[in-house]
Amino acid sequence: MYRAPTGGALGGGAGLALTGADIGWWIALGVLLLAVGLLFVLRARRRGPAAE
Repeated sequence: MYRAPTGGALGGGAGLALTGADIGWWIALGVLLLAVGLLFVLRARRRGPAAE
C-alpha cells in the first residue's frame, strides 16, 4: 500500500508533490542549470583573469 510522504526535508518528495510538477521536469531543469553553469565557468576560464 502506498503511503504519502510526510514531513522531511523541504526539497523532499512532499515538496515536489506540492508543486504539482512531474519529477522529470525537475531533472530536466537541474540538467539545464548545470549546463548553463558549466558554460559560464568555461567562458570565464578561457577569458582569463579580469583586467583591472
